[in-house]
Amino acid sequence: MSDTATTAGTQNESRLLRAFRSLNDRKMAAMVILSFAASLPYGAVLGVLTAWLTKEGIGPAIIGAIGLGTMGYAFKYLWAPAFQRARELPFLKIGGRRSWLMALQLAISIALLILAFSNPAQNIGLVTILAFITTLLSPTHDLILDAWRIEVAESEEDKDLMSALYQFGYKFGGFISGFVALILAARIGWVGVYVMIAVFMALCIIGTLLAPEPKATEADEDGTYEHVSYQPSLPAQKVDMGVWIVAGSWLIAFTMIASFLIGFINDPEGSSARTFVRNQGWMIVALTVIVPTLTSAWLVFIERGEESSIRVGGAAPDRKTAITGVLFRAIFDPLMDLLKRLRWGIILVLGLALMYRFTDAVWGSLAYAFYLGENYGALGHSLDDVGIASKFSGVIATIFGAFLGATLITLLGRMPILFIGAIVAAVTNLLYADLAVGGANVDAFLALTRLDIPLVAFAEWAATMQPEAVSIPDDQGQRMARLMLTIFAENIAGGLALVAITAYLTSIVNPRYAAMQYALLVSLTMLLGTLGRAWLGELMEAQGFYHVFVLTFWLGGIAVILCILEWIRQTRSSSDQQSLILNEQIAAKN
Repeated sequence: MSDTATTAGTQNESRLLRAFRSLNDRKMAAMVILSFAASLPYGAVLGVLTAWLTKEGIGPAIIGAIGLGTMGYAFKYLWAPAFQRARELPFLKIGGRRSWLMALQLAISIALLILAFSNPAQNIGLVTILAFITTLLSPTHDLILDAWRIEVAESEEDKDLMSALYQFGYKFGGFISGFVALILAARIGWVGVYVMIAVFMALCIIGTLLAPEPKATEADEDGTYEHVSYQPSLPAQKVDMGVWIVAGSWLIAFTMIASFLIGFINDPEGSSARTFVRNQGWMIVALTVIVPTLTSAWLVFIERGEESSIRVGGAAPDRKTAITGVLFRAIFDPLMDLLKRLRWGIILVLGLALMYRFTDAVWGSLAYAFYLGENYGALGHSLDDVGIASKFSGVIATIFGAFLGATLITLLGRMPILFIGAIVAAVTNLLYADLAVGGANVDAFLALTRLDIPLVAFAEWAATMQPEAVSIPDDQGQRMARLMLTIFAENIAGGLALVAITAYLTSIVNPRYAAMQYALLVSLTMLLGTLGRAWLGELMEAQGFYHVFVLTFWLGGIAVILCILEWIRQTRSSSDQQSLILNEQIAAKN
C-alpha cells in the first residue's frame, strides 16, 4: 500500500520538482563537463580563429570561405551511422560511448596544439586544413555526446534538464574560448591562447570518466542480437538500390565541397565562395538532405516498408550483403522511422531544423570581423572590448537566456518557447544593423533607460585596463556601452532559442535511433548557415554589414512562420490522438 502511495505521489509531482530531483545524479555533472568539451573546438575554430585572422588583416570574404572548411558541423549526420551502435575501442576498455569520447578529446587537443603554431597570415592553406580536421573530429564528438545524452536519459524531465545543462556547459566553454582567450591574446599572443584551449580540452577527459555508460544491447552467444528494422519487409534489390542512391549522392556532394576547398587552398584570392554557394549550394542541400528523404519516403510509402525483428551481427553471407545491411539499418531505418511517425509533418520538422538558427549561425563566424574590423561598417573595437562585451557579458546573457528558456519550457511547454525564440532571434539582428550605421537607436534606448550611465562608466574603467599599445577613441565609453547592450540582448535571445530548439529536436528523436536522428536534425540547423557564410562574407564586402543584418532579419521570419505551422500540426496531432484514445475507451466499455 505504501509503495503504491509513493508511486502515485511521484507521478503527482510537478515536472519542475521531478526535474530538480534529477539533478542528484552523476550523469548531470558529466553532462556539464562534456558539453564544455563540445564548445571548446567550436569556439577555437569558428570564433578565436576568425579574430586572429581579422587581426592579421584577412577580410570577411576569405574568412567566410574558410568557413566552408568547417562543414563537418553541418554534415556530421553523414557519418553518424557508423556510431549508431556503441562499439568499444580496443585500446580503451571503458565502454563504447566513453571510449570514443575520450579518444576524440585527445585527438582534438592535439589538433588545436598544432593550430597554435600554424602562423595563419603566411599559411592560409594549412589553417584551412587544420580547421577542416578539427571540425571533423569535433562534430563526431558532438554526435556521440548527443547519443549518450539521449540514451542515458531515464525520463522526459531528464531529457529537458540535460538539454538545458548542455547549454550551460557549452556557454561556459564559450567563456574560456571567448572572453578569456581574447583577453589573453592581447597580452600573451595567440600561440599561448591555443595552447591553453588544448589543455582545457584534454582535462575534459574527467567528464568522460565520470559519465555512466548507457546500457548496451546484449548479444547472444553466437554474436547476434535482436534488431527492429524495415529491411526484412523490402525486396533485396530495393534495399540495394536505396543504399547506393544515397551513398552516391553523398559522395557527389563531398566531391563538390572538396574540389572547392582544394582550389581555395591553392589560390585563396582567386576562389569565389559566393559563386560556389550560388551555383552549387542548392545542389549540395538536395544531394545530402532531399535525396535521402525522398528515397526513404519511396521505401516507406510506395514499397510499403514495415518494421519487423531481424537478427544482426555474427557472420554475414558475403561482404557486399553485410555492407548494404549495415548502411540500410544505419541510414534508412532512422529516416524511415521519422517519416512513418511524422508523415507530411517531416516537411515542417526539416524546415525548422534548416531555418531556426539561420539568422545567427550564418554570420556567427564573421562576428569578429564585424567587431574588430575597420571596413564595410565594422566597429573597430579592441580585443579587450570584444572579450568583455561578447564573451563575458554575452556568455552571462546566454546562460540567463538558457535558464529562462529551460524554466519557461518547464512551465509552458516546448512550442510556445520555440515560437518566442524564433521571433527574438530574428529581431536582434536589427540591433546589429543599427550599430553598423552609428547606433543612434541603441543610444536613444540607453539614454531613455539611463543605462548609459553605469555602462559608460564601466567601459571607461575597462579602457584603463587595456594594454598601452591599444588606441582608445574619445567616445570609447559610449561605443562600448552600445556594443554591450546589443550583445547582451542578442545573447539572451540566443540562449532561449538554443534551449528551445534543442528540447524540440530531442522530443522528435526516437531513442532507438538516437545517434542518427539527432545528428541529422542538429546538422541541418548548421547546414544553411555554414553554406551561407561564404556568400555572406563576400556580400559584406560588397554591400556592408548593415544590409546583411537587415537581410538576416527578414530571413528569420521564415522560422517564425514554420513555428506557427508546426505548433498547429502538433496541436492537431495531440487532439487526434486524444480522440482516438477516448474512442477506444468508449468502445471498451460498450
